[in-house]
Amino acid sequence: MGTKFSIKIFDPPELNEDTAFLVDRLLRTVNDQMSTYLQNSEISRFNRSASTDWFPVSTELATVVAFSQVVAEKTDGAFDVTVGPLVNAWNFGPDPAERVVPDAEVIAKLRESVGFNKLSVRVDPPALKKSVPGLEIDLSAVAKGYAVDRVVQLLNEQGAEDVFVEIGGEVSVSGNKAGQWWKVGIQMPDAVTDSVLIAHSLNVGGGNDRSMATSGDYRNYFEVDGIRYSHTIDPRTGRPIEHPLASVTVVTETCMAADAWATALNVVGPEQSLQLAKAERLDVLLVSRDAAEASGYQLSGNGALTQYIGVGNAVGDAGDQAAEVDGNGRFTMFLVTAVAFAALLFAMSVGVLFGQRSISGSCGGVNGTKNEDGSVSCSLCSSPSDACRDLRERMKNNPDNETVDV
Repeated sequence: MGTKFSIKIFDPPELNEDTAFLVDRLLRTVNDQMSTYLQNSEISRFNRSASTDWFPVSTELATVVAFSQVVAEKTDGAFDVTVGPLVNAWNFGPDPAERVVPDAEVIAKLRESVGFNKLSVRVDPPALKKSVPGLEIDLSAVAKGYAVDRVVQLLNEQGAEDVFVEIGGEVSVSGNKAGQWWKVGIQMPDAVTDSVLIAHSLNVGGGNDRSMATSGDYRNYFEVDGIRYSHTIDPRTGRPIEHPLASVTVVTETCMAADAWATALNVVGPEQSLQLAKAERLDVLLVSRDAAEASGYQLSGNGALTQYIGVGNAVGDAGDQAAEVDGNGRFTMFLVTAVAFAALLFAMSVGVLFGQRSISGSCGGVNGTKNEDGSVSCSLCSSPSDACRDLRERMKNNPDNETVDV
């Protein structure tokens, strides 16, 4: 998925020793189905196919596409998984980025093969169908949320009830943390540091307040001749969004829905976003750039997130004391982090010296360090390493999700 993930379990039960393997296998399976970064994934093979007949896919892929088509219908195409070729043309896809503005003729030509109404999906038997040979799909705006939901479900089935799962900023939780709801921070757009705008409690007891996703134009963009081009492409125009909406946060029951709706509302802009949020009963917080405001932003929203409108940079959920993040607070956080990091490095160095072992890193830099048998130490590289090949072999030999020793 081109990103990282984080899992937290509060007061964990006696987890099966294979839980980490099961999570890894699940995420690799989702990647093998829905990643445009993998040439042999289901979605990549469908994209390469020029056939306009039904193309068999997994039930999981068909389910995600079917949900995406529902959101596309409700937004009149503002959310559209066939936008992939346009995303690539604007240098935000898996292809090598050149950071140049594509010609208008190129955009017009690509739009002939873009449109959710050119895509058909069925779940039983699961298959996709394109009405034009050049149509492609990109699930970057929904697959991460789907994966989050699946990981939460897997952990619950393993006996972990109080969990927090995040993939690339999309979050879903279950249970709580010592009687307190899990809190998720929303970052201030355009901030040089990771300053927090608000910290919202995901009230799982409310029934539909367990997942959060944020979509914005402030993380992935490029500038040419002073003009800012966002990675969020409006399928209806073939161009990056141009309205003042900088960030959209959606809170709802499933992370797949939060992920898709955050992107959809980010495309349509502030006014239509509020209309859609009310119609779909979504809790949303919209942050728009506004030079007239002292903070430079204007907040609006719907549902539970409206409690944060007007709070500025002082944050806190209802009932909690607000915590202002000022310059001194940021310095204190930096100092504590620096000390903790230094202590960690010292502990690691002592362990290496006394253990008399060479350091072998993760999937960067020193991951090339080789063991005595010539194998590399990293188990996550797509090279693949021996460990990666071993994992895939075990996945192949356990088609019925049976556990194996790790």
